[in-house]
Formats: sequence, structure tokens, C-alpha cells
Amino acid sequence: EHIADEVMVMYLGRCVEKGSKEAIFNNPRHPYTQALLSATPRLNPDMRRERIKLTGELPSPMNPPPGCAFNARCRRAFGTCVQLQPQLKQYGEQMVACFAVDQDEHPGA
Repeated sequence: EHIADEVMVMYLGRCVEKGSKEAIFNNPRHPYTQALLSATPRLNPDMRRERIKLTGELPSPMNPPPGCAFNARCRRAFGTCVQLQPQLKQYGEQMVACFAVDQDEHPGA
């Protein structure tokens, strides 16, 4: 079904998620990856994902916003996302650059 063994998802020229095709397609962690894959047509109705519609303005790649470039369109963005650029961190089989995912993995930290 998929050609590659490894997948890297990029947003405005930055890697937001990276991992094996199985990990990315079966358990997307970054909100952009989730939205991207929710837009992928599936022939099998049992395999369809709930469609995630992105809102907000698409930032300029020439003048990206401070913090995470996806923060203006992210349904999970919070204060830190606007201030700091998340770095890729290992979560199981994937590497993800997202403060919300980090919060999920380390609640209260």
C-alpha cells in the first residue's frame, strides 16, 4: 500500500514527525500529520479517519511565526507553542516536534 519504509512529515520546511511507515500511518502523533492523513481518501469504509479540517491562516514561509510554525492552525496549541520552536523528540518508534505530544507523554511536567 505504501512504497517507503520511513516517512518524514514536513511543515513549512521543518520536520514535524518522522518514523516507520507503520508507526506514522497507524498512529500519527503530530496534529499536522493527523490532519494530513485524515484527508487521505480510503476505499475501505472501515479504514476511514474522521476528517480534521485545519482553520486559521497559512503562515508565510518567508516570514514564519515565532514558536511552532503550525501553532496558528493547530487545535492543540497553547502558550508554549507560540513562544518556542519544538525540537524533535523520540516517542516510541517516532520522532515528533510537538509540545502537546510531550504534554501527553509527560503530564504535569
